[in-house]
Amino acid sequence: MRKGLVLNLISNIVFFVAGYVIHYFLGNTMPAASYGIVGTIMTVLDFEYMFLSNGARQSLSKEISMRRFNIGDVIRKSIMFQLLLVLVFFAINFFGAPLFGTVLNDSSLDFYFRIAAFLVPANGMYVLLLGINEGIQRFSTSALISTIYPIAKLSVIPLIIFVFKNDPVAGVEIGYLLALLFCIILGCLSLIRHRSELHSTGGEKIRFGTVAHNTLSFSVFFIVVSLVLSMDTLVVKSVVEPASMTGYYTGAVNFGKLSYYLMTAFFTIILPVVAKAIGEHDTDTAISRVKEFLLLIAVFILPIPVVISASSENLLVSFYHADFAVAAPALSCLSMSSFFMGMTVLLNMVHTNFASNRFSDVLSIVSLVVVIPLFIVAGKFGGITWIAAASMCSTLLTMIASYCAVIRKTGSLITGKVSIAVIGAITLWAIVRILFSTVLHTTNLFALAGLYAAAYAVYIGVMATAKVVSIPKELLKQ
Repeated sequence: MRKGLVLNLISNIVFFVAGYVIHYFLGNTMPAASYGIVGTIMTVLDFEYMFLSNGARQSLSKEISMRRFNIGDVIRKSIMFQLLLVLVFFAINFFGAPLFGTVLNDSSLDFYFRIAAFLVPANGMYVLLLGINEGIQRFSTSALISTIYPIAKLSVIPLIIFVFKNDPVAGVEIGYLLALLFCIILGCLSLIRHRSELHSTGGEKIRFGTVAHNTLSFSVFFIVVSLVLSMDTLVVKSVVEPASMTGYYTGAVNFGKLSYYLMTAFFTIILPVVAKAIGEHDTDTAISRVKEFLLLIAVFILPIPVVISASSENLLVSFYHADFAVAAPALSCLSMSSFFMGMTVLLNMVHTNFASNRFSDVLSIVSLVVVIPLFIVAGKFGGITWIAAASMCSTLLTMIASYCAVIRKTGSLITGKVSIAVIGAITLWAIVRILFSTVLHTTNLFALAGLYAAAYAVYIGVMATAKVVSIPKELLKQ
């Protein structure tokens, strides 16, 4: 499990590093308004990816891990249902492109949404391959494919330079499509190699309705994630003026999502790991694994959004240019918002193993009713800063509600070591904020990266000295 976790973390680090290389190139070669178009297209795709990817992937991973049904039948029917969902979203993007242009006040979006439609089926098949590998506990294979994908996405840079000089937005979309197709081929080859593990020793066939219910339950829950991580950008595009603010907000969102991307490594693994323990009727081991995950997150992940939140202006100015400083307060909020959302997802993944998906469904419905109007009102009255603050408050509340739902089934999950790590992170925020406000005014990206690395190393060193966590032996044991 730990080896798979470390490899998935490495995969996610490669994912955001490659993504930042792409955004650094785009943000420094395109006008803010054009960069905002890229952000808008990617935001809509992220929303659809959340719905398509996590529902099928998590449902498939859970059912294969628990081995309640015939594995081959589970895979076949999951693919069938995924194809139905893919068809719906393809039609929405391709045939609804003019409507997107009207709603988002930009008729040039029509062409790009039609290209984006072809990314939907490619992504839908790609995530199924990841879910199957995770279900058979092949976390290393899943991590390898997930690592290759962001590297392959870097093809957008030569495509824009040499092929799509006059239309960089189309170049981004074509590059992403080619990367997905390449990884689908790799995923199919990996399953051929591990095909013996896809044969179950028996088990009844799963009902198609069960597959649909499980997939949609996970998918509907991830609408909450999509709304908070994606809809705010669309609201900015629709109601905030001038148009350049969308580009500035896109810059803030790119760094704000960092902690969420890192935490996907945890809730990708925690679902099948806990599901396997529950399937073996070993509740104590399942709870122990959850506590272990929470400690690792508090020590190794939490300080990252904390440092970004406390030094947001320096980061945006260093990575882009001085004009992006206007989005610094938004980034301070979004960095913590994404962490809270990552915790919300992880806690709901745990909850689904101890109970039905009903709580996640209710949480999704309430969020659907509340979040979108909240973003619109915040955008009209307070611009991008208020929208980001609304996002942070929303995710904090969903995290608290999710934790309360989980501990009703498991008992308290907050250990003394987790509490020490959280207090340490709060202290770290205050120290970094003071230092960057009074002493450290650097806008050199490499110097800033060095300061971040030093702050992170000091924090981890303090945690190790306080015996909150043992490193590196604990993480590298396998």
